[in-house]
Amino acid sequence: MHLDVALFGAAGYAGLELAKLLATHPDVRLACVASDTHAGKPVGELTGRDHGSLVFTTTEEALGVATRCAAALLAVPPQAAGRLATALAGAKLVDLSHAHRATPGVVYGLTSLFSAEISAAKLVANPGCYATAVITAAAPLVRHGLVNGELVVTAGSGVTGAGRSSDEAMSLGEMYGEVRAYKVLRHQHVPEIEAALGRIAQGGPSRDNPNSPRVILTTHLLPIARGIFGTLTVRLSRPMTSGALHELFRAEYAGDPTVVIAGGAEDVSLRRVVGTNRCLVGITAEERTAVVTVALDNLLKGAAGQALENLNLMLGMPRMAGLAHLARHA
Repeated sequence: MHLDVALFGAAGYAGLELAKLLATHPDVRLACVASDTHAGKPVGELTGRDHGSLVFTTTEEALGVATRCAAALLAVPPQAAGRLATALAGAKLVDLSHAHRATPGVVYGLTSLFSAEISAAKLVANPGCYATAVITAAAPLVRHGLVNGELVVTAGSGVTGAGRSSDEAMSLGEMYGEVRAYKVLRHQHVPEIEAALGRIAQGGPSRDNPNSPRVILTTHLLPIARGIFGTLTVRLSRPMTSGALHELFRAEYAGDPTVVIAGGAEDVSLRRVVGTNRCLVGITAEERTAVVTVALDNLLKGAAGQALENLNLMLGMPRMAGLAHLARHA
């Protein structure tokens, strides 16, 4: 018996990834796929998967179907997500935009840390791709009060991280051989990173809590299609060895099917995670300095894969349903 779900915004990168994943989900059936741009086209024409006779519909047509579905996934821009959440009030929703990440009462959908809350939620805000990487890499240090001062992060993303764009400067052809920083000291993911880390810090979320660090995130656009690689540099509150931190991270994520702890900071690479729903983390420490590296696929663990994890938990299914086959490369 399959549960019906609706997908809005399937023409974007994350939406297309979701449609591909849902095509082979063992317990979920795509009842409608909304894209005003592609309305009337067969869904399989864009995904390359077998969706039977399913075609893209307009948003208005999909709304009529979505009200009868078990849940809906919103892979649309923030304003559209806000309107859809209102129109589908009371339904189980996963919002991939940033429309609800700071909304009181909305569950933050980082499955590795907040799975119990997600399972009971009606509306889940799927985390940003940079946020997923940084929070996963920093959470054990913050939880144990090991961060002394600011958390300094340098991270780079493939061009799909910006979504589909007609801007020629964002094309892979223009980016080939190029690397540049963007949104310096004003990246939109910083507030959600600080809020999530504040929730797990000793003493709870507070501007005056020394265990809830300020995050300085410098992002870079990389000449690749997909993937995020980040480096966190941390001043520790007490001396730690690489081995001790490695064991702390392994204990934090014991049993987590999506987080892999590498041997050290130099053992993390994008090739090990692109095409999977895994987040790879490596730690190297010396005295009071720690360097943590992290890598994930921005369209899977950083977007569509995590959205499907959230959907599974909300519908009472195994967290990795429809995703386990992606783990083979990590």
